[in-house]
Amino acid sequence: TFRPSVCNRLDRNTSGILAAGKTLAALQELNSFFKERSIEKYYLCPVLGNVTEEKQISGYLQKDEKTNRVQVQRTEKDNLARIETAYRPVAGNGNLTLLEVHLITGKTHQIRAHLASIGHPLLGDYKYGKPSVNEQYKKQYGLTSQLLHAYRLKMPKTEGTLQNVSGREFIAPLP
Repeated sequence: TFRPSVCNRLDRNTSGILAAGKTLAALQELNSFFKERSIEKYYLCPVLGNVTEEKQISGYLQKDEKTNRVQVQRTEKDNLARIETAYRPVAGNGNLTLLEVHLITGKTHQIRAHLASIGHPLLGDYKYGKPSVNEQYKKQYGLTSQLLHAYRLKMPKTEGTLQNVSGREFIAPLP
């Protein structure tokens, strides 16, 4: 009666790697890794602006169910989810910076909203980004959605059901 199942999700129009359990025991262990945040998740994304240093940022996510948008709050308020995002610049040209983002917590639209809240929205993000820049890239390159790619999962050390992937990294090449 068991069917293999996906353990995590990606925002719409986000490419990249997903984890799935082929057996019930594997699925349960993977789910516990995600719940405990012991799997490390890394993304690549070009953002607007010149980012020159590695940082870890935090905040609180407030979701509007009607608009399917989130806002990042700097201070704690009732029932808001705490978010943690780390990033480091990989390359840049002064106008855009390619970031490697380590998703420490994993909430809806977290990377997109968190980076936009500090003035570095994702290229192509029509929900949280800069419309004029996105339109320019749409005309010039046919860009129709945010450029966000879940490229790397790092498994925790384990002696359980998933010991054959203990400490391994899995990479999804860019589309």
